[in-house]
Amino acid sequence: MPNRILVPIDLGDPASTTAVLAGAVKQWNTMKDPELILMTVVPEMVAGLDWRYAIRGETGGSEDWDVKKALGATVERLNEVAADHIPDGVTFKTVARHGSVYEEVLEVAKELDVDQIVIGASRPKASDFLLGANAARIVRHATCSVTVIRS
Repeated sequence: MPNRILVPIDLGDPASTTAVLAGAVKQWNTMKDPELILMTVVPEMVAGLDWRYAIRGETGGSEDWDVKKALGATVERLNEVAADHIPDGVTFKTVARHGSVYEEVLEVAKELDVDQIVIGASRPKASDFLLGANAARIVRHATCSVTVIRS
C-alpha cells in the first residue's frame, strides 16, 4: 500500500508553494512506495460580492462563473507549478476542488486515505500568533499526521 502525502498549496502564494513542495519532496524521499498528491482549492464566491465576477452592464447583473472551466485551468496551473518545483523521478498526481479550503482538504484526505498532509502557514506577525485559519483547522481536524511548513 502506498504512503500517500497530500500537499495542499495556495497558487497565489509562490513563496509558500516553493517551501511546501520542497518539504513534501523531502518527506517523499524518506518513504517506501510514496505517492504525492498535489491539491489546490478554488474558493467559493458570492455573485456580486466578488471581483472575479464580470459585470455585464449597469443593470445586467453578474455573469455566471464557470466552475468546471476554473477547475480545469487550476489543474493546468498546478501541473505547471509541479513541473517547476518537483524533481524528475518524483511521481505525483493533482487534484483541484471548489469550496471551503479546509473542508475540501480534509475531504480529499479522507477520500484518498492519506497518511500525511504537508501544508504551508505564513510566519506570524507581531499581532498574529496563530496559524492561518485553514491550516489551524486542518491540523485540528485531520485524522492523519500533519506537517506545517513555515514560509
